[in-house]
Amino acid sequence: MCKSDWDIVQRIINGESEFFGEIVTRYKKAVHSLCYRMVQSNEEAEDLSQEVFIKAYNNLKKYDPQYKFSTWILKIATNTTIDSLRKKKLDTMPLEEEISSKQESASAEVIFFHQNNKTLIEKAISSLPIEYRSLIILFHQHGLSYKEIAESTNLPMSKVKNRIHRARNILKESLKNVKEEETQWTAKQVQI
Repeated sequence: MCKSDWDIVQRIINGESEFFGEIVTRYKKAVHSLCYRMVQSNEEAEDLSQEVFIKAYNNLKKYDPQYKFSTWILKIATNTTIDSLRKKKLDTMPLEEEISSKQESASAEVIFFHQNNKTLIEKAISSLPIEYRSLIILFHQHGLSYKEIAESTNLPMSKVKNRIHRARNILKESLKNVKEEETQWTAKQVQI
C-alpha cells in the first residue's frame, strides 16, 4: 500500500523511524541529481545527499504538509549544496543535458552535435553567478514551478522570475558569443 509522504512523515515523527527508508527511496535520485548538477562530482554529491537526508530526518517536525515534500527536501538539498560551494569557494556547476536520441540510431554527426552543445551549455551555466545557477537547475532540470522555487529558496516570486529571466539572457548571450567565435575560427581554417 502506497502511503503519502505526509503519512510516512507522521509515522516517523511518532517513533517509527524505519519508515525513513521509504523517504530516502522516493527522493534519493532527485536529491543526488540536484547535488551532482551543482558540484559535478559524484563522490561529493553522495556526501551532500547523505547530509541532506540527515538534515531532513532531524527537521521532519518542521515540515509543513501544505507544501509538497519534494519541494521541501529539494530546498534542503539546494541550501546544503550552496553552503558547501560557498565554503569551498568553488566556481563550477555544470548542467548535464541528456541526449534524447538513442546512440545506436544516432549518426556520428548528431552525437557530436549533442555532445558539443552539452559542453557549451555546461560551460555557460557554470559561468553564471550561483544565485542564478541554482534557479536555472531547479526550473529547467527539476521542473519546479516559479512558486515552488520561491518556496524552496525563500525568495519572493518576483525575484525568482527576474533571476531566471536574467540567467536566460546571460546564457543566450554567452552561447551566441561562443557560436560567433566558432564561426570565425572555422572561416580562418578554410582560408588556410
